Amino acid sequence: MFSLKSASLLNFVGRTKAEESNLSSIYKIGAFASENGLRKGLDSVAPESLQAGFWQLWKRIRKLEILDKYRYFGRHLTVSMDGVEHFCSESIHCPCCLERKHRDGKTGYHDAMLSAVLAHPAEKEVFVMDNEPIIAQEGTSKNDCERNAAKRLLENMQATHGKEWLVWVMDALYSCGPIIRQIMQNENRVAGQWQYVIGIKPDGNKTLFTQFEGRDRRGQVKWCEWEQDGSLHRFGYTNGLALNSSNSDLRVNMLYYEQVSAKGKQQTFTWVTSIRLTKVEKVMRMGRARWKIENETFNTLKNQGYNFEHNYGHGKQHLCSVFALLMMLAFTVDQIQQHACTFFRRLWQNLKTKAKLWENIRAAFKILTFLSMKNLLFHIAELNRIQLE
Repeated sequence: MFSLKSASLLNFVGRTKAEESNLSSIYKIGAFASENGLRKGLDSVAPESLQAGFWQLWKRIRKLEILDKYRYFGRHLTVSMDGVEHFCSESIHCPCCLERKHRDGKTGYHDAMLSAVLAHPAEKEVFVMDNEPIIAQEGTSKNDCERNAAKRLLENMQATHGKEWLVWVMDALYSCGPIIRQIMQNENRVAGQWQYVIGIKPDGNKTLFTQFEGRDRRGQVKWCEWEQDGSLHRFGYTNGLALNSSNSDLRVNMLYYEQVSAKGKQQTFTWVTSIRLTKVEKVMRMGRARWKIENETFNTLKNQGYNFEHNYGHGKQHLCSVFALLMMLAFTVDQIQQHACTFFRRLWQNLKTKAKLWENIRAAFKILTFLSMKNLLFHIAELNRIQLE
């Protein structure tokens, strides 16, 4: 359903004979339950059981030698983490929903998840590595939150990707002792195996900014700047600051970055990192790559035919989270095709938009039979006068 970008579950289950044949030959799927049967069956599926799917795709990414292209900081891969809300309602809810009190006294319900994606500052595609639902946790009356989900996700990732060389890139929400310590605990395997670049803000990290300003007054902050592509890039950095008064033993390195465009527009970013700061441009690029999880992942799901914000079904247990995870799996398969499949990429480039590509795939899938997805793509190419070979 999510691979074909069906607009709804009802739309997906109303299949033609050609679709039945293609589901068997292309997707290796046999008989289907009814719409209600599918919802009921998926509702009881534990979300964590789908993590194996992301691990299988990760092995495919490694086999395709994509990881070699994505090592940006030495042998390290850049992993961006962020949360996204995928369901909200004032009437539909289940025991897993989080609650939100509105100013008018009404109660809203929502489901969200935290995602970790492999990104590269210079590459278009991102690859989802794992997800953690942000939902009401059993045995507690308090709402779940992104930080708690981050602790669970990092624990899962230590089990599955603990031996990978990773730089975790996060926003200021995670610039706290517990998250940073959990990342650095993975260094017990090999020193420096996991690193971090985490955004910070003056309001939430006053101790760090006070230390930075004090060092700057004493001439202990190193500064450099240069012009590139019509913009001025200015850096200030220092090593070995205390994270805050509650974690004075936790030493971090701080990077200040200012960019002024040719038109005079100024942007300022600040990060803490476990990477000792000497040459700072790559650290800056990794820090700014955090936006790829928003731009290339969440915005793609919302605006390029995936119907991310459509309610495919909520259920009474896990259905909402399961649908969101299945969509993430389909998106990751698409990203692998986009990066590694010449046929897929050439079709997309010639058809201009992914929405048009999905429309062509659905139309052909509905009325004609194919032995494989490759046959289907070649048929679309022929209809659109596109040369694939």
